[in-house]
Amino acid sequence: MHITTLIPAYKTKYLQELLAGLMTQTRKPDRIVISDDSPGGEFTQLLLSPRYANWVATLPLELHVGRRAGAYENFKNLVRLWAGRSELFHILLDDDVIFPDFYAQHLQTHQMAELSCSISARWNANERGQPIEGMPVPEAIASSNSRIMSMGPKAMFSSTVPGSVNWLGEFSNCVIRARCAELLEQPVFGGVSYAGLWDLGFFLAASLQAPIGYIQDRLGYFRAGGEGHSAQRNGPHMKAAYLGYVALAVGGCRIGQVTPEQMRMCATGMAGALVKNYADQPDVMAFVPLLLELGQGSEGAEAAFVEAWHGFLQSHGF
Repeated sequence: MHITTLIPAYKTKYLQELLAGLMTQTRKPDRIVISDDSPGGEFTQLLLSPRYANWVATLPLELHVGRRAGAYENFKNLVRLWAGRSELFHILLDDDVIFPDFYAQHLQTHQMAELSCSISARWNANERGQPIEGMPVPEAIASSNSRIMSMGPKAMFSSTVPGSVNWLGEFSNCVIRARCAELLEQPVFGGVSYAGLWDLGFFLAASLQAPIGYIQDRLGYFRAGGEGHSAQRNGPHMKAAYLGYVALAVGGCRIGQVTPEQMRMCATGMAGALVKNYADQPDVMAFVPLLLELGQGSEGAEAAFVEAWHGFLQSHGF
């Protein structure tokens, strides 16, 4: 099997760690496609500087100018540039790090079964790259003796959406089968967009095509804080991430993967989370009465939420 690494480049701060993670792979990717979304091409300038000349000469790099239309648009641009040229692809964010056996273990997992994608456990790290905590993996999975587990949509939806928990991570710790690329173009369930939770929504959508292979080993880390969206609590991306759980619940219910009870549980829990975390943010607090009504099963609440949610996305340029 061949694998292509797709890098939506923007930040130059972690370039050395990014390249080192690729250079030290025990099974290196067959191609690395970079789409530079930095405003003035700073990423490309640093990458092609004498400092990294030997690294660039060693790695199978393919460099392109990004569309500069937002992070997720850059993801889609990369998928189009890749154009199905390998059986597997991996979207590696420029501030995340993969450990040396990342590709070797993901490839081994895909060779064991026909999967939609493989997802490995990871660490959350601080700005310096020091691991500080693991993901909140469900006890039934964390206590399993199996290093690699096959998970279908029932397990995927029920372990994430009702409790608004993403224990799976993001694109950087996932290797995707080529046929699932089309799912990135339409992040929608049952007519409800899950923009803002693109990664989790994609994992759930992929599980509908074929099982997910979950690897228990922590094969990389996600850098919390710093310049990422996760550090900007009042930014539109973090707000959309909170509200996106309800969007997944409503859309998942419409396609029969989430029960009405689970949808109501998600809406009620998220109303409380918004009050706790966004009491000073009027655009978010406007959703609280809608979510409470949705949690109570009030007539028309679902349609009202979807209309408000899509309006929120449009107003923030998603």
